[in-house]
Amino acid sequence: MRLTTQGIVLRETNYKEADKILTVLTRDWGKRTVKARGCRRKNSKLTAASQLLVYSELTLSERGEFTTLTEADPLEQFWSVRQDLETLALASYFAEVAEASAQEGETCPELLSLLLNCLYALDTLKRAPGLGEGGL
Repeated sequence: MRLTTQGIVLRETNYKEADKILTVLTRDWGKRTVKARGCRRKNSKLTAASQLLVYSELTLSERGEFTTLTEADPLEQFWSVRQDLETLALASYFAEVAEASAQEGETCPELLSLLLNCLYALDTLKRAPGLGEGGL
């Protein structure tokens, strides 16, 4: 079965030579554990969307109990959040809390909206001149 939804990567774990196991918070199917095959290869189309804190349009394929990421189109990568270590640490903490709060397979669009709003606020804070100075 093919599923298309929007989601954000909460956790990434390298697997084998070129794969990753991702924990993704999706809008329609809640928290899902997904295998991204070949995403660590040089020319993979999945590389950008299989990174931590990237919000994407995802196409997932289910076979039995396994879910595989087959296509992905990044919608937001939160570049300015990634450029500052303290901001990245805070955003990673938000992702960790979201992962701990969500149940596997349970729909939770409010949690996804809350996480995205926090990341957009951090992103805006880092982009605006003068606002991000002096710490968070």
